[in-house]
Amino acid sequence: MKKKIGWALAAVVVIVCVVIGSQYLAPKAHEGEKEIEIQVVDTTKDQEVLKKTFYTDAKTLTEFLEETKELDVDIEQGEYGSLLNEICGLKQDMEKGPWLVFESENNTVCKEAGMCPAMDKVVIEDGDAFTFELISSFE
Repeated sequence: MKKKIGWALAAVVVIVCVVIGSQYLAPKAHEGEKEIEIQVVDTTKDQEVLKKTFYTDAKTLTEFLEETKELDVDIEQGEYGSLLNEICGLKQDMEKGPWLVFESENNTVCKEAGMCPAMDKVVIEDGDAFTFELISSFE
C-alpha cells in the first residue's frame, strides 16, 4: 500500500513539474491583437531611422502612437485633431519645414480616401503598414 501511495505521489509531482515547466518554456504570446509595421524615414538625409513590427490593441493610429513609448512621439491637439510634431527624434517645423507626413498602401481607411486622413480618423487593422517620412518639400 505504501508503494502505491509513493508512486501516485511521484506521478503527481511529475505532472505538476511538467505543467509548470511547459508554461515557462511555451512561446510567449504577443501583447495586442493587431500586428502593424512601422517605418520611419528621414528623406532629408536619405536614411531609414526605424523599421519594426509592433503589436497593439489600439483602435486608431493616434492611440497607437501615444501608447508606443519606443517611437518617442510628440503629438499636440490642434484645431483639426492630433498633429504629429516628432517621431523617433525627427522633428518638423510647421512654418518652414521639414515636415512629417505618413502614408499606408494597405490601410483600409487610407485606401478608401485615396490618401491617409488625419491620424485620429485612421482605424488600424491587423497587418497594416505605415511609413512616416520627414520631407523638405511637397514636390
